[in-house]
Amino acid sequence: MALLRLAYVSSSRLAGDPREREHIADILMSSRRNNTEAEVTGALLATDNCFAQVLEGEQAAVEETFGRITKDARHQDITVLLAEPVEARQFPQWSMAYIGPSQSAADAVARVTRDVPSSEAGDAARGLLTFMSEMLERGACPGGGSSSPAELAPTGGPAPKD
Repeated sequence: MALLRLAYVSSSRLAGDPREREHIADILMSSRRNNTEAEVTGALLATDNCFAQVLEGEQAAVEETFGRITKDARHQDITVLLAEPVEARQFPQWSMAYIGPSQSAADAVARVTRDVPSSEAGDAARGLLTFMSEMLERGACPGGGSSSPAELAPTGGPAPKD
């Protein structure tokens, strides 16, 4: 099966909204439900004003998922960082992992957005994905950790089979 990895950043329209945590919980719950059905895996990183997300799965499923995201009013200024075929998933165990706001997360997103649309954007995006993987592996995820706190949303669920 051919797999696609797609990573993007967007500006959040939730910044300053008193219900921001509820909105993020809604995003996570619907992402996890939809991604489990579509056999898409990935991770969402939220900062105070941005989202960075990676989606992995069969090309059609990833493209359909990303199509829904581009229509979501909670995002604006969506920029695809990379879309590439891959042999294996980087986030196989997560229907949608969550990494909440922190200074290190904001710095990681800033490094990527600084390089867009330069020729180094793909390398910067891969660096962001490595940062996300490391945060999840260490369980050092502010604002929710790898499985998100109960007050945000339930855990990511089982991995799809490749």
